[in-house]
Amino acid sequence: MAKGFYSVIQYCPDRFRAEAVNVGLVLLCVDPHKVRVKMTGNFERVKKLFGTSKTDLKTLKVAIEGMKCRIESVASELKTSDDLSSFAASRANDLRLTEPRLAKLDEIDEDLNRLFLGLVEVRSTAALASESPAEVLPPRLGEVFFRLQQQHKIWKPGTITVPVYKRKLEIPYAYKNGVVNLIKPHVFPSSRRAETQAAEFAINGDLIQKHPIDGERQKLIIVSTQETVEQAAEIDEHVEPLFKEYGVRLIRPQDADAFASEVEQSAH
Repeated sequence: MAKGFYSVIQYCPDRFRAEAVNVGLVLLCVDPHKVRVKMTGNFERVKKLFGTSKTDLKTLKVAIEGMKCRIESVASELKTSDDLSSFAASRANDLRLTEPRLAKLDEIDEDLNRLFLGLVEVRSTAALASESPAEVLPPRLGEVFFRLQQQHKIWKPGTITVPVYKRKLEIPYAYKNGVVNLIKPHVFPSSRRAETQAAEFAINGDLIQKHPIDGERQKLIIVSTQETVEQAAEIDEHVEPLFKEYGVRLIRPQDADAFASEVEQSAH
């Protein structure tokens, strides 16, 4: 597994309004050094959000191709996240690059397609949390998890079977600090379905705590990775009370940095 960084290429025709559509992706593998860039050919979201004319759309397509060629021409110079940040800062037109975020890479071309599907093509954040949890973790938490995985202090349990209930549960991260902490990122909906999901997690977490797995005490921790105002209201009213009742720990976005520091200090 290699360390990498990605930056999303966005189309933002009005900097004052700061509305943007993701139109491409740059992926940097630090060692061995590789750079990949991929741009979209689907402009339906651009037309829907901005009402783009045929002339403006033609100009955008030319600009996108120019951006791709420009990145590929300087690929040998983009060796670190700071290099990618500097390149992003040098862009002054309607195409901009987001600040680089950490990525864990196995095979760069496959990882490029996976990230592109999740970040540029239309797909819900909830689906991404389930399929590629590393991509929705808050930045500091993602960085700490990546570093601790390299030190073998965090591992990927994969599918576990909940005691008694016998339900399968996908767990992408775990670490020990006296007990085995099972970490599951999740995006709760902004509807009463959040309560249904919380109830299932609460039952799972309660059974996991009461019945050791493979002779070890375990605890379920849910990381809420995204919260709009509506989502936060549902979590406040329905999710958090259930979790407190059943002893399931909930990490909210505002608590993610503190949780990252806690894991970094206690995982062994």
